[in-house]
Amino acid sequence: MKFAQPKGRRPYKFALLASFVAGASSLAVASAQEAPPPAVSGGDSLVLEEIIVTARKRSETLIEVPAAISAVGALELERSAVNGVDALARKIPGFVIGEGGGTIQGGSIALRGISASDSNPLGDQAVSFNIDGVQVARATVRRMGDFDTAQVEVMKGPQALFYGKNSPGGIISTRTADPTDRFEAGGKLGYEIVAHETRGEAYISAPVTEALGARLAVYGSHMRGWVKNDVPRTDPLAPKDEYGPKTDEYAVRGTLKYDDGGPFNARMKLAYNDVKGAGSGANYQYVHCPRGQPLINVPGVAENCKADDRISTGALGSGFATALAPMVLSDMLRGSDFGDGQGTLRQKQWLGGLEMNYDVADDLTLTSVTGLYDVQIFNRTNFTATSLPSAILGSVNALDIREISQELRLTSNFSGPFNFMFGGQFQDSRAKSASIAAFGAIPGQISVVGRPSPFIASGYLLDQKGEAYSAFAQLQYKITPELELSVGGRLSTEEKELVSVLDGTSLATGAIELVGVRPLLSNGNQKKSFNNLSPEFTLSYKPDRNLNFYGSYKEGFLSGGFNGGSANFNGDLSYRPQYVKGWEAGVKGHAFDGALTADLALYTYDITDLQVQVTTQGTVQELRNAGEVSSKGAELSLNYRFTDDFSVYGNVAYARGRYDAYYAACYAGQTTVTPGTGVGQCGTQPNPTNNNIVGLLQNLSGTELIRSPEWTGNVGFVYETPVTEAFSAELSGGMSFSSSYITNASSQPNSRQPNYALLDATVRFLDSDGKWEFAVIGRNLTDKYYIVRGTDIPARPAGTVGYSDIIAVVNRGREVMIRMGYKY
Repeated sequence: MKFAQPKGRRPYKFALLASFVAGASSLAVASAQEAPPPAVSGGDSLVLEEIIVTARKRSETLIEVPAAISAVGALELERSAVNGVDALARKIPGFVIGEGGGTIQGGSIALRGISASDSNPLGDQAVSFNIDGVQVARATVRRMGDFDTAQVEVMKGPQALFYGKNSPGGIISTRTADPTDRFEAGGKLGYEIVAHETRGEAYISAPVTEALGARLAVYGSHMRGWVKNDVPRTDPLAPKDEYGPKTDEYAVRGTLKYDDGGPFNARMKLAYNDVKGAGSGANYQYVHCPRGQPLINVPGVAENCKADDRISTGALGSGFATALAPMVLSDMLRGSDFGDGQGTLRQKQWLGGLEMNYDVADDLTLTSVTGLYDVQIFNRTNFTATSLPSAILGSVNALDIREISQELRLTSNFSGPFNFMFGGQFQDSRAKSASIAAFGAIPGQISVVGRPSPFIASGYLLDQKGEAYSAFAQLQYKITPELELSVGGRLSTEEKELVSVLDGTSLATGAIELVGVRPLLSNGNQKKSFNNLSPEFTLSYKPDRNLNFYGSYKEGFLSGGFNGGSANFNGDLSYRPQYVKGWEAGVKGHAFDGALTADLALYTYDITDLQVQVTTQGTVQELRNAGEVSSKGAELSLNYRFTDDFSVYGNVAYARGRYDAYYAACYAGQTTVTPGTGVGQCGTQPNPTNNNIVGLLQNLSGTELIRSPEWTGNVGFVYETPVTEAFSAELSGGMSFSSSYITNASSQPNSRQPNYALLDATVRFLDSDGKWEFAVIGRNLTDKYYIVRGTDIPARPAGTVGYSDIIAVVNRGREVMIRMGYKY
């Protein structure tokens, strides 16, 4: 399999080792010298601009926080045209994110190799998003912070103390822009020539009164798509759009901020996002075929079986809607929703937050944060990446999630050695997921599974509600002016209830043609409760304002819950929480009079009951607890300003993620041996991580973790120079890279994504007043393609021997955008 394969197994190995040595040396220099405290760069100073972060829910400089954090400010986001978390991943080593076929939640996310279910619609993510103080553990929400952004912070490792459940891998924290104290307005309009995408955003900000400010920001885009569909236009199942994924998106956010200089201040934000398009299925393609061509080969359709900008995925046709019209799960989803059979995604989201602060005393602040998140998604797609009618697996899915949260905390700011933070949090949630999937696009024709079309693979609706409560506290004590000890923890309790389960037909229960919908009373009204105490201890030594040595012990957890995918509804649908605990140490500092900033972090964590999605029986997907996992690694970040006009940066991460005890389902075509107990062997054996239940399993203990590349990193530069007295030019460039990684929970060898490197470059022209901008922005200029989630084709023709084909949603290729901007 070849996606984007650099020459050599580890082309960056020696460069990375050299970077670690350089980083350690620079920190030694920082420790040895008495440099003045860093300040915001300006004039002739070479001091790098100091970044203020809120990782500990206090405003602190990046150097002051004893934790591994990567922060990207508004200028860098604007310079690189980063309008989404997916593009941001190129700047954060160890951060893997991307669209995944079959993931109605919106994608797969991993940080330091730690991820969670990517296709359970009711499941939570192991890497949560915190947007303007509102935390959401759903991949869909990442679009809500993609415009008018002030700063993004990536907090690595468990964050249970300050952010609670669903943060064992880390937190992606986004702060959008606030109202200004004077009138401002601006906008940007860009055109990306490869995908034919027009993108624009604008804002207006002004004081309403002396104490109240307001800001309104809007965003919109229209994209034809960058992938060409090779299904002949004369084919009855040819999609109506030759290119995809066609997408129309718009968003709006309003902000009010009140601050009269007194003890009370407040900030309220409300955002709405709307997406219409062909959905990720419009980019579903074969990325590896062991036989050189697909098992399901379509005459007249050329399929090259590699990740690129060409696909051969057909539409569903009208046969599904006609034959399945009698199937009604509820008003939420019915068989007639197959409609005209064209791939469709419709997503609507609301995100609101209200933060209020009151100074109880000069050194005591009471904070309240109220959050609301609501999302409705409808998706219709072809999951088999083919246009052969008998082999098409058509699916319609609906997801409705509503979450309300409330946090209260009291924070001290005493001048003495002792400080604290106490707080509590509550969350109420409701999630409904519905799906209908069937094989065969032409009614009556024998489908690939040997039954008349359309053959129902699954049809279900699940309704889950949950409540979560937690209390947290942190005590900070300065043993000496330089040495600080922080001790804290969070006590959490959560209850999830599966209010109802409706099942149509399922391969897991011996499906026949449409038999109607039945309530599963034996599995209804299931309740599960989870309790957890996550302690955290941190020791920080700051000999001066330019240097910080720290070490910490942390614990965290990811919520348990219920399988909401195409599971076996006659069994126990629940799964256990995922737990993490371990150590982290690091040093960060400034050197060379503030021109160099360096950050080195080491970590080792143990994870138990890792949640992994496994596909069994063709289309049945179950969330399982993987037993034990270990994750350890090192990260280095360097930023150096040579002159006022020229600066460079480099980031590198080494990660070693391994399953310590994990028995996975065998993948399609895997050779069965007896007894099959060796690592990577498939055989009938008990699963010691799941009550010794006997099944056809493979022992993956000691093998690498899914989506956990060993080496990742990036390097880049920024150069700015005056052209005339009226305007200047800025040139920036960067290269990000990743070593290979597995993309399939069953470790199917052909699902491995090889090494790849991406090259970005930007040229901007700016006027001296900072009002006008003209930019040409290039991303992934070498046109490399990679995947984050590879799956076996859902069905194999009878008698097939050997491995299945791998299908996946592929990342976006080369982007070249021309953009103009104006600020008033």
